[in-house]
Amino acid sequence: MLADNNTPFAAIGFEHNHRDGMSMAVVAARGTFELMAGGRLQLAARQALVLTDVYEGQPLTTPLIRAGDLIPFKPFADITILADAHAPGGKPARTWDIGLRVDEANHGLRVHAARVWRWEKSPHDLGAWYLRYTENGATQIPLDYRLAVGGKLHGDPHAEPDPRNPLGRAGMAQSDAVKRDATYPAAQIESTLAPVTNPFHLPEPEGLGPVAPWWQWRLRHAGTYDDDWHKMRAPRPPHDFQYRFHQVAHPELILPSHFRGGEVIQLAGMVPGGGAVGFRLPDIAPWAVFDFIDGRQVQARLNCDGVHIDLRQGPPWRLDLTWRAWMASCPQFWKVDLNQCKYAEAAHLPFSNETGLVEARG
Repeated sequence: MLADNNTPFAAIGFEHNHRDGMSMAVVAARGTFELMAGGRLQLAARQALVLTDVYEGQPLTTPLIRAGDLIPFKPFADITILADAHAPGGKPARTWDIGLRVDEANHGLRVHAARVWRWEKSPHDLGAWYLRYTENGATQIPLDYRLAVGGKLHGDPHAEPDPRNPLGRAGMAQSDAVKRDATYPAAQIESTLAPVTNPFHLPEPEGLGPVAPWWQWRLRHAGTYDDDWHKMRAPRPPHDFQYRFHQVAHPELILPSHFRGGEVIQLAGMVPGGGAVGFRLPDIAPWAVFDFIDGRQVQARLNCDGVHIDLRQGPPWRLDLTWRAWMASCPQFWKVDLNQCKYAEAAHLPFSNETGLVEARG
């Protein structure tokens, strides 16, 4: 379906079933850049699509690393980061803050060296669970959902994993099965605004990486797959399916509008030495030409719906941008060609929303 790709990026055209019944002609692109220590971006020599979700290991027991590109539409924009937290100055510390800034929007996390829940008594109380460090400090902590709130409650052998983050570190069940002479791993990643303080009432899990499709944050948008769906609608999505299901970022990192290019992104505490790195998104706007056998031709601007940063190795580090557009297809649909320009040159073109192509405003 994708005939000519006149961009330097990897791209694909495919068909999909829309929730509301129409056939979708979709074009998606992924651009990979090298991010230098000074913030300069350079087009990577290798450009490739991610056709299926990629996990660190087994999908049910390891984090999602990269989300596949065969997604028809995202109503919002994702920002995902694979990184470690690095202590300020590279000196061991028990806790420190890291941060992400996109233009004027801030998101902060606090990380901790290894710590546990420990039962302790004092002359003034009957005992309680306290957070205690098990090491004097750390210089580097993986920003890994396995170190965030989640997982199975300690002391409840029948507990299901926390649906928000099945991989994480849990609090305590209010059960006699909890052994007070033992220690239990505690979360090392938390929000600066909602720290972990009570083993019986844990806050939302925190992280920067992509989220698997069966985690609660995404699954609550997937709709109802029951016998009625199987008999009446399959393979179309359920009538209550929401396209937000395809957003792969942590809920706090789903931005309300697509990227335009030119946004300034700053990352603090995620590079060796605990310093900062910042860069400006490139001013790039891929646009598509949809051709039909009967001579119709429709132009559309692709939405930039994802910024995906990998700081685990480098510099140079890796930056991926993802774009996509769709329009209603029909038997007369023939092909799509892909081009690129600056955003201002494509701002007048129609773009995709949940119902199809809409005219640009202004």
